[in-house]
Formats: sequence, structure tokens, C-alpha cells
Amino acid sequence: MDFRIIVLCLACWVSPVYAGTLEQLDQLNTLVFQYPSQALSEINTLEGHFEGVVRSDSILMRLSALKCESYIQLGENAAAVNLARLSEARAKQLGLEQARPYFLNCMAQAYANFGDYQQALPLLYSSISLSRQLKQPQALIGGLWLRSLLNANVNHNNAAIEDLRLALDIYPDITQQKQKWTWPPKGYLYTSMAKQLAEIGEQKEAEKNLKKALNEETTQGKVLLFIALDMARFAQQNQQPNLRNKYTQIARVKLAELSTPLELAIAYKTIALIDFDSGKYSSAEQLLNLSLSTFRKEADAINTISVLWLNAQVNLKRDNEAAGLTLMEQAISLAKDNARYSDLKNCYATLATYFAEQGKFSLAYQYQLKQLEALENETLSIKNIWLSQLKADLSRKEQITPPTHSLITATTSNGIMLSSFFPIALVIVSLVIFITWYQRKLPQQKQTEHLVVNLDTKMDKKKSLEDLLNINKQAGYPLSLLVFNPKHIIAADVLIVIEQLQTKLREQDVLLQQSDQQIIIMLPHTSEQGAMNVIKQLSSTISVWQEESKVNIGLASMQQFDDLHSMIKRANINQLRKLKTN
Repeated sequence: MDFRIIVLCLACWVSPVYAGTLEQLDQLNTLVFQYPSQALSEINTLEGHFEGVVRSDSILMRLSALKCESYIQLGENAAAVNLARLSEARAKQLGLEQARPYFLNCMAQAYANFGDYQQALPLLYSSISLSRQLKQPQALIGGLWLRSLLNANVNHNNAAIEDLRLALDIYPDITQQKQKWTWPPKGYLYTSMAKQLAEIGEQKEAEKNLKKALNEETTQGKVLLFIALDMARFAQQNQQPNLRNKYTQIARVKLAELSTPLELAIAYKTIALIDFDSGKYSSAEQLLNLSLSTFRKEADAINTISVLWLNAQVNLKRDNEAAGLTLMEQAISLAKDNARYSDLKNCYATLATYFAEQGKFSLAYQYQLKQLEALENETLSIKNIWLSQLKADLSRKEQITPPTHSLITATTSNGIMLSSFFPIALVIVSLVIFITWYQRKLPQQKQTEHLVVNLDTKMDKKKSLEDLLNINKQAGYPLSLLVFNPKHIIAADVLIVIEQLQTKLREQDVLLQQSDQQIIIMLPHTSEQGAMNVIKQLSSTISVWQEESKVNIGLASMQQFDDLHSMIKRANINQLRKLKTN
């Protein structure tokens, strides 16, 4: 009887203690994002209390998930990867499958912070799949938010918006989840959505989401600091200097609440970007020098590159050319070492613009070509990453789907018969496929035989022209496009004419003969008047080969709204008008 009373008393004592612990863990989840250093200290203390306590596996697993997130917030990505890997294996061993997607999320974010999308994406897709399967809305929200950030980084804006919409839709389900783990603050989802909406021109909706983020109860500490900076950047883009200054000041006040040099360095870099865009070059340079020192100590290559690039721009704006170019060379060298093609593209674009403004068009053009090459490499890299993810996704689906027996296996009762006929069938099928492929290949080869272009690139030729057009448009350089139809020239002489035309063109000019025989010539760094002079030179060459009719070359000068198709169309219209006047 006495024993039962003791057990009852212990049960009455343990229940409120356990409930209090769960409430404390919920508070820790918020604290991890607001004040990660403080949260990590409390997590370590709690882990000491529960070590060796019977039936505390789920609590210890949740503490590990919270610790992993605190490492991410503090920039300790290597520690996060190690902890997540060990904890995920431990969760499997304990049969706590529902804990696994949280550690997969943590690992994915750490790899993404390293810039290693090749490892981050498969982990993220596995996490999202597991979250749905195990009905873990908290993990699903975290996974969708992370995937939206990765999509945003490679300009997959629509995919990012869809992920964020789904995450916000299921956010209320957090309270319905019986066993809680960890989840991101709603304010971060709103700011991410605002950035994506601003990218597609939805400024009003973006502003609404930023205000929602600011009004969230959990928007305190570090969360408030970075949301305030997002508000300041949004105000800067909308030319609202008073609002920009207001939110920048809120962020500066909150800097004192950051407890590690790395957190401060990231904040300094963000404020420096706002100051740079506002023309406050002295302030921007000071903050960048402070953050650069920390990033170098932490061996954070990605942030080091971006700070060097921004600092180089500050020095170039302040007419410190030698210092600016030295910093830019350092950024380019580091970007090459780490295969950071997007950073290389930005560096080359800055140098192309700078030298064009200085009137050094030859140098500007060289950096334009390097920018184009970096853009090509970036596109190829992104394509490979997403392709590898697609293959991994298909592989997972194949593992889930039960194997189906082929028709041959089902109808053949004798294994010897199958092994006898299989090589013969394989040869016949292979022969049929080869003949079909060869017949389809022949006309394609004939069509592309006369394609002429002076760009040394493996990309599609029209894509190269489009990229060159986009680069000139972004940099604000003049560009003209000419079209000419060699229908009055004997077909056998067309290639000779093209060779002669190329001798009249500059190295940076691009000539392309389309399948309909129309010749397109793109003239970068060339105004309308300059293009008319080129037309005179080319006409004298062409007229030798078509004596009976007058040479007619269409011209279009680039406008801000132009793409390659619209420029070719306007050049054709210009050509038709000349025919009517003639």
C-alpha cells in the first residue's frame, strides 16, 4: 500500500515537471533564432540534466535538433553537419523516425551555407518526402522554406513562391502536431515571400508581407535585426530614404544583441550594402573592412568573395582605382578557386561597366566576354545540380515502387530459351534504333552545315547572341543588329561573301547565318550612327556579288525592352521600309 502511494506521488511530481520541460523546449525553439548563443547555453545545461535518465530519448533528440539549429544560426556549419549526421543515425537506431527530417534539414542548410548545393538538395528533398510521409508539418515547413531559399538563389522565383505559399498555408498545423521539434519563425517566411514578390514586380504585396513579418510576436533579437534590414533594403529600392534610415537605425541598435563575431560580420555586410546603394561610401568601407577581417579568420570563402567585390566597388566609386582593382583581383581569384561562377559573373560585369565608363572599350569588351563565359558555366553548373537531383528523385521513386515482371519473363517458362533469344533480340533492336537515329540525323546535319558564328562557345548560337544582348542591356552599352537576305547572291557564293564580310567586322562583332539563309550581324558597343557606317562598308562588299539589285540591310538599335526576337523583327521591318522607298 505504501509503495502505491509513493508511485502515485512520484507520478504527480513527474507530470508537471515533464510538462514544464516541454514548455521550456518550445521557448527554446523561439530563442534559437532570436538569441542563438543564449539558447545554446541553455540546451547544454538541459542535456546534462537528462543524460542517463530513463525514457528521455525523445527529449534528448529534440535538444539535439535545437542545438543543430543554433549551430546554423551561429554560423558553425561544420559542427551542424557532424551533429546532424550522428543524430540522424541515432534516431534510426532508437526508432524515432519522425526526428530524421529535422536533422536532414539541418544538414542541408549547413551544406547550402557552404555553397555545396550538390549535397544540400538531395538531403532537402529526402526531408520533404519524409516529412509528408510521417506527417511532420514542422519539418515540412522548414524544408519548404529552405528549398525556397535555394530556388531563389538560382532565380527559380515561381518555384520559390509556391514553396513559401505552401509553408505559410500549413503553418497553423504546427500547434496540432503532438510531438514538437523545431520550426522557423513565421517572420522569416514572410520576408522570404516579400523578396520573391519584389523580384517579379509585386511591390505592394511584398510590402504587406514585410509588415506582417515585422508584426509577428517572435520578431525579436536577431530575427528583428535582419527583418529590419530587409525593410531598409526594400525602402531603398522604392526610393524612400526616410524609411530606409528608420529601419537601418533599428538594425544598428540591435547589433549589440548579437554575441558572436560571425553574426556581427554578416550584419555589417548587409548594412554596408545599404550604405553603398545610398552613396555613403565611407561608412560602407568601414563596415566592410570589419566584416572582411572576421570572414577571413573564419575561412568563410563565400562571404569573403562578396565583401571583396563590394569593397572593390566602393573604392572604384571613390576613384581609388588601384585599391579597387586589387580587391577585385582577390575576389576573382578566390571565386575561381571555389568555382563560384555567379560571383565571377558579378565581378566581370562590374569591371566591364567601370572600363566602359572610363572609355576603355577594348578592356570593357574583354570583361564582357569573361562575364559571358562565367554565365555559361553558372548555367551549366545549375543544370547539372538540378539534373542530379532529378535522377536522385527518380531513383527514390523506383525504390518505393515494387518491381514489375516484364512480358518476356511472364510468358517464358524456360530460362534457357530466354538466354538464347535475348542476344539476338538485343542486336535486332539495336540495329533498328541505329537506322532510325541515322535517318533523322541526316537532315539535321544538312540544315546546320552552313551555320557561321565567330564565338568560341559550346552553347546554342542564338543563346549566345541573347546573352550578349542581355549583358549590353544590363551594362547600358549601345548595341545594334543588322539583317541581310542573300537571296540575290548565287548559293555557291554565299560562304565566300560571308568570309569577306567577316574581314570588315571587328573581333567582337558576331555574324550568324540562320537556316532560312538570313544573315544576322550583332554589333556590340555600336550606336545607330556607327551601325550605318558599318552598313556602308558591308554594302560595298556585297554589291560586287549582286550587281543587278541594290543591297538592302536592315538595322535595329537596342532598346531597353528588347530581346533578340524583337530586334530581328524591327530590323526586318526597317529592311522592308527601305525596299519601299527604293
